[in-house]
Amino acid sequence: MAKAFAPIVITANDLVEGDSVFLGPEGWTRDIRMARVARTAEEATALDASGAQGETQNLVVGPYRVEVSLETGAPVPVLRREQIRASGVPTIPVGPAAIEAAREAA
Repeated sequence: MAKAFAPIVITANDLVEGDSVFLGPEGWTRDIRMARVARTAEEATALDASGAQGETQNLVVGPYRVEVSLETGAPVPVLRREQIRASGVPTIPVGPAAIEAAREAA
């Protein structure tokens, strides 16, 4: 028996900024709530092609599928790693926060 298809979104990293981005109806977005969701294998294949096109156009790097839950009405990544990426919050200090963290550690 085949496994039921789980909804997915496409994610990648912005080529210029490096931020996690998601494929939305109007292009790439940093807000997963605005991502296009594939609910069937056919829709997922179409999203894969759009993600690959974004890489070909040098907009993003490394597009891939992320399984999501739609229980809340908006896509929420199933895996913890992807939840962290979708939050948009760095897991290590960057910029001025990194300088302050280094001062505190000294």
